[in-house]
Amino acid sequence: MDYLIDNVQITDLVQIFKLGAFIVLTYLVISVVFAPSNFPKNIPTIPFYVSFLGTYTSMDQKDIYDKYLKEKLEKHGAVKIFFASRWNILVTRPEYLAQVFKDESTFAKSGNHEKIPYAVLSDYTGDNVISSHGEIWRQYRNIITQSIQFPELNPVIKNTEKFVHFLKYAIGDDKHFKTLAVGDFLQRLALANIGNSMLGINFNTLDIEEDSELHKRLKSVKAQIFKPLFMNFPILDILPIPSRIEARKEVANFRKYLSNKIKEEQEKSETKNSAAFKLYLSLKRGEITEKQFTDNIVIILVAGHENPQLFFTSLIYIMAKYPKIQKKLRKKFKNYSFDRLDEISFLNSVLFETLRLFPPLGQIINRKTSRDVLLGSDIHIPKNTYVGYNNFVTGRDSAYWGKDSNEFRPERWGVSNDEIFKNYKISKVYSRLSAFHGGRRACLGERFALYEARVFLKYLLENFTVRLDSSWNDRLTPAGPICPFMLKVKFLKIVD
Repeated sequence: MDYLIDNVQITDLVQIFKLGAFIVLTYLVISVVFAPSNFPKNIPTIPFYVSFLGTYTSMDQKDIYDKYLKEKLEKHGAVKIFFASRWNILVTRPEYLAQVFKDESTFAKSGNHEKIPYAVLSDYTGDNVISSHGEIWRQYRNIITQSIQFPELNPVIKNTEKFVHFLKYAIGDDKHFKTLAVGDFLQRLALANIGNSMLGINFNTLDIEEDSELHKRLKSVKAQIFKPLFMNFPILDILPIPSRIEARKEVANFRKYLSNKIKEEQEKSETKNSAAFKLYLSLKRGEITEKQFTDNIVIILVAGHENPQLFFTSLIYIMAKYPKIQKKLRKKFKNYSFDRLDEISFLNSVLFETLRLFPPLGQIINRKTSRDVLLGSDIHIPKNTYVGYNNFVTGRDSAYWGKDSNEFRPERWGVSNDEIFKNYKISKVYSRLSAFHGGRRACLGERFALYEARVFLKYLLENFTVRLDSSWNDRLTPAGPICPFMLKVKFLKIVD
């Protein structure tokens, strides 16, 4: 009899377990497929699977935008969208975006360390000057603002010259067009610039004879972190999956390597103005912790090289796709030295138009409402809701940029430098161009990035004629950062 009772109890427990598992699974499916009931009802919901299309189909970000986002966002200016394991509000109408940027206390920065603290990606970047909020953000900003906004610029010229030599070495003695996949080369240049100008260290990424240790480690850690499945569902990083355990270890090792390398360099460095040196001094004074030091060093490296690399990629694509623009700029460069490049009006219009169509960071969701708030006049967003924006969509909104919003037209910015810079400033103030974000949290590295880009184009076009390789499929990245995907370019050395 006792045996039968035990069997009945075990059977009951199994049934209860199955029912519990079914309820949990049902809840998880519902929470993914349907937006929360307290989200605004007067804006559309983007089907949950849209966020995964770039990863699991051949669609790129423009395909996804045209088919699933364009009509709804141009009509409503905001939508509900599933991203990074949760439902969010995505804002693209400039008026709404300006409100988000202006009211930073309500739309408070809340980076990966708070949004997905369990993810490997959060271990990588930590709590830093880009993702932090309030007093901690102000502390970080006070330490590094001056050094980020006004870094050493001379290394950029030297590095870009080395970059040209590196390309020529890769091309060899070939006197015909030579095809190169440009990603690795551009990453080396961007790493060299951020290392010398802001971190006070030479990473030797442009040395031909020997590959840089930093470059190799960075490529390895990126490959570990940015796995599509785990980027779409970071919650999975909680599970004891062997590959994610290994990824977490590699992230920890990379952070330790970079932190030690930077600290060693600051102890002997004569460059006292770099952001790294300022952080090092704060660390020695006990103003920040070891983790805070490393978090900020990592984000300076990450943002300081990835965004310019993406921008370089889009610029070289534009040069290769539009030979007339390439030829016109090459002619202009002959009359200007490096310290006068910002005087070339046509160059500035090309840079701003490239940023409009190809903002390095597309979709960014890193703000959380600190209270119930009304977006515009009638979109009620509840407290603790993540709110983000999509620079790619805002930059192509035909309501603000016209029916030709998808076309590359530098002349839309004006003719004279005064006119071009005035239109650029207005576009930023009214959040029609948000590539460098806005408000008090606008990108500190804007000036540096534009300088890098001007020097890059001058060296590139004075040394090479570039064309798109006919075998390359003209498409954008499938998700995340914005630039032509795995770009291949044909180079021909210009012989004086």
